[in-house]
Amino acid sequence: MTNALRILFADDEETFLCSTADLLRREGFECDCVPNAIVARQQLQQTAYDLVIADIKMPGNTELEFARFLAELNPPPPMILVTGHPSLNSAVQSIQLPVVAYLVKPFEFGELLAKVRAVDQNVAVQRAVANELARLWEYRRSLMQVSQCTWQQPRLTPGQSLHAFVGVALRNLVDSVSGLKETVTAIEGSEPTAEVPSQPAVVPSELRDVLCEAVSTLERTKSAFKSKELGELRKKLAGLLKT
Repeated sequence: MTNALRILFADDEETFLCSTADLLRREGFECDCVPNAIVARQQLQQTAYDLVIADIKMPGNTELEFARFLAELNPPPPMILVTGHPSLNSAVQSIQLPVVAYLVKPFEFGELLAKVRAVDQNVAVQRAVANELARLWEYRRSLMQVSQCTWQQPRLTPGQSLHAFVGVALRNLVDSVSGLKETVTAIEGSEPTAEVPSQPAVVPSELRDVLCEAVSTLERTKSAFKSKELGELRKKLAGLLKT
C-alpha cells in the first residue's frame, strides 16, 4: 500500500493539466486528472484524495460551487485553486474555504510544488498520529487487564509472569507516545540541534486520556506490584502529562 499523496487535478486546459500532472508524478505524487468539476465530483465519490487542485473558471466551478462542495465533505480535503482570471471576489471567497493556496496562471511549477509538499507533510503527520492512536487503543485494552491483575494473580500458570505482563503493557504505552513525537519531528524536518533544547511534545486529548488512565492504574495497583521498573514507567507517563 502506497503512502504517496493522492491528488485530484481538475482543469479544462488540457495542455496545462497534463503537463503539470506529469511534473507532479515525477516528484513522487499520485495524480488523477479530470477535465472539469462535474467529472471531479464523480471521481470523489469513488476515490479518497489527500489534495484537490482545481481551476476556478471551468464547467461546474464558474462561481466556486465546486470549492464549496469540497468544503462540505467530511473531512474536507485541502484545496489549491488556480486561475487565469483572478478577481477580488474569488480571492475573498476562497479565504472562507479550506484553500491552502490561490495561484494565478501562469505560475512557476516550483511555486505549486512547494504548496503540494506542505500539504504532503501535514498529511504524513496526520497519518502518523492516526496510526499511533490506533495502537494506543490497543494498549488501553491491556491497561484494563492490568486493573484486573491483582485478583487474577493466583490464577496465573507457572509460566506466566504478572510483572512481565504489566511491564510490557506500560512500556508499549511510553514507547508509543515517544515514537509519535519522533515521527512528527522527523516528518517536519525539525530535529533540534545540540545547541537548541528540544521542545516538549504536545499530547493530544485522546493520548492524554489513555495516559491518565495508565497513571491512575499504576497508582491503584502499586502496592500489589512492588517494582522499581514500574515506578519509573509511572514517572515517565506522569511527565508526559505535564507537556
